[in-house]
Formats: sequence, structure tokens, C-alpha cells
Amino acid sequence: MYSISRGVIGKAVAIIAAVILLLAFLQVRSCSQARQKAAQSKLDKGQAGAAQESAKDAIATQGEVTTFQSKSEDLARANEKEIRDAKGADAAVDPAVRDAGLASLCRRASYRDTEQCRVRRTPPR
Repeated sequence: MYSISRGVIGKAVAIIAAVILLLAFLQVRSCSQARQKAAQSKLDKGQAGAAQESAKDAIATQGEVTTFQSKSEDLARANEKEIRDAKGADAAVDPAVRDAGLASLCRRASYRDTEQCRVRRTPPR
């Protein structure tokens, strides 16, 4: 019969052990990479969800701003109509009274940068 020397058996056992260790290392590495990919995927989904929520908030905010501006413009038109329709609205007003009224409005932040107020403003020295 064949006689196998101890050296050959030792080398075979060493090779088999090395292959088993290599396979175990690759399996652990594969599991680690799978966990990393799962974590990255979860993070990506979370970021995408946060971006969607931010977009929804931005759209809602813009809608609210537009609604506010529209209501403000409607109020301005209604006020203008009420003033023009008021008794005595067609009466002449002294220019000094008109200028004082405009000057008082132009001191307010909401009117300060309107075209009429910018024209009335004295240039900086």
C-alpha cells in the first residue's frame, strides 16, 4: 500500500487549515460589507426622506407667503377704494398737508423703500 509520510500529511493539514481560515476571513469580510451597505442604505433613505420633508416645508411656506401677499394686496385695493369713495375725497388738499402725510408714511419701514419715498428722500452727503 501507499505510505504517506508525516510531512505530506502535515502540509495537507496546513493547506486545509489555511483554506478554512481564508474562507472564514472572506465570510466575515462579506458580512461586514453587507452591514456597511445596509447602514449606508438606511442613511441614504433617511436623507432622502429629510430632503422631501424640507421640500414640502418650503413649498408650504411659499404658498403661505403668496397667500399673505395676495391678502395684503386685496386689503390695499379695498382701502384705496374706500378712501377714494369717501365723502370729500374729491376736495382739494393743501400741498403742505399732502407733503406732511407722505413724509409721515415714508418714515415707516414698510413705505421707506417705495418709489415715492425714495424720490422724496434727501441724497446722502
